[in-house]
Amino acid sequence: MMAGLMESGCIPFTQVPQTSALYRDFLYDFAQVARFYLHNPFEAASFAAAAKQIAPEASRWSAVAAVLAEQNRGWGAGADVQENIARLRDGRTLAVVTGQQVGLFGGPCYSVYKALTAIHLAQLLTAAGTPAVPVFWLASEDHDFAEVNHCLLLDARDQQLAMKDEASHADGLPVGRVKLGASIEALRQQVMGLWPRESAAEAEELLSGYAPGASYADAFARLFARLFAGHGLIILNPAHAELHRLSAPLFRRVVEEAAPLQAAIVERDRELERAGYHAQVHPRENATLLFASVNGRRVPLRRRGSNFQLTGQGELEPRALLAQLEAEPENFSANVLLRPVMQDWLLPTVAYVAGPHEAAYFAQASVLYERLLGRMPVIVPRTSLTLVPPRVQRLLAKYKLTVADCWHAPRHLATRLAERRLPRAAVRRLERAQARLEKLLAETGEAAAALDPTLRGAVETSRRKMAYQLEKIRRKAARARAEREAIIGRHTEVLAHWLYPERDLQERRVSFLSFVARHGRVLVERLLGKVKHPCRDHQVVFL
Repeated sequence: MMAGLMESGCIPFTQVPQTSALYRDFLYDFAQVARFYLHNPFEAASFAAAAKQIAPEASRWSAVAAVLAEQNRGWGAGADVQENIARLRDGRTLAVVTGQQVGLFGGPCYSVYKALTAIHLAQLLTAAGTPAVPVFWLASEDHDFAEVNHCLLLDARDQQLAMKDEASHADGLPVGRVKLGASIEALRQQVMGLWPRESAAEAEELLSGYAPGASYADAFARLFARLFAGHGLIILNPAHAELHRLSAPLFRRVVEEAAPLQAAIVERDRELERAGYHAQVHPRENATLLFASVNGRRVPLRRRGSNFQLTGQGELEPRALLAQLEAEPENFSANVLLRPVMQDWLLPTVAYVAGPHEAAYFAQASVLYERLLGRMPVIVPRTSLTLVPPRVQRLLAKYKLTVADCWHAPRHLATRLAERRLPRAAVRRLERAQARLEKLLAETGEAAAALDPTLRGAVETSRRKMAYQLEKIRRKAARARAEREAIIGRHTEVLAHWLYPERDLQERRVSFLSFVARHGRVLVERLLGKVKHPCRDHQVVFL
């Protein structure tokens, strides 16, 4: 098969490694999980139903739009984004939302694929008569810095380039507020080096936000504003004080109803387990849905009997806690299950684009939607892609492999390649021929000696010469085999780096910038044309 003839295709998630039972049923047997969600993402009527449930909140949406206009202007977003923000403000346009942590240099590919899916779905809904715009929610209030301070790229030699930012930060500080240090400049130069010299200006523009003193949230937002320029992607950083002020009524209810909300989550977890699924989040018995900022650290708010407890502040009566919340709402933030509810409190969300793990979050969070909002958006699976560069295409064709064949440990993959390319049968024939010749020479020597004992020396000399020549052939064959094995080793490494890096899907590990560096920012437009809805499968795209 010639590389140029290879076509994109789909692989069912039933064949994709590490796919949970919940996500498989979500994709292929939705009836099994329907009680955990409000809408079926594969039925067109679901979006109209979700849209009808959204009650107008003109003043709140207008205030959110003002924040969005300010934030996106600061990140250098174009007129297309400001026009979409104005549409949100007018109250007649809905939001297709997605989001991700603010990973170094954009994090793994799936961050980009979420945005692509949101853009595509918003276009489809608008064309079908439900005006919608795409919004990307930065998970900037998470506080696990180790989850965002690294990324994996692939260089021109198909070698892995593992990057890690060693910026100092206070433990528990929201990651979106962590500042890039002086060391970021060396990392940025390494990434820019992936672009060919003639494309240096594009690299400079895309990565300009990664500068000493910039926050993780701002750097990520600037990168995405440039990657998706012209596509109207609105970016939202929830850490803005005004957004917390607008969310204060929601937070107040969470405090007032802490015990029944926790009980509802615990019961939902049991329902999931009884159905044979897993809960993505296992909250403590005394947990609440909120975090609070204490001396700059994000710490969980816990229940203690009828009171509440914050690290470093002892116990707080509900009235005292609510007074703090009223006075300083910016010091409170949502946990992973409340975050989508906060998002849809602030936005007229008709659909949320989720990855496999988030689908499990929403199966739990749906009880919060029911109690706190009385509605829930359609949860739509994000586009899932493996991108195959030309060199990798050629290797797949050479060894007659599929992408799924490469979703194995490197040792297993190397064996597969060897089976297809090493002439083991020829090696075995050579070994058998050598054994037969040794036996024949021994028999010949015995027969000759029986006829004339003086021939024994001549036969032995001939035997040594032939054995020498045969060993010479065997050594040459061994060298040829070793060279082929070395080639197979290199080819195994290339395939593993691109298609199963760190024994995981490419989209979960490799930075999208690895591909933009080779194919240019136009790749975003090209992949947008590959996004399908509805789509249940993992797609393979040959570049």
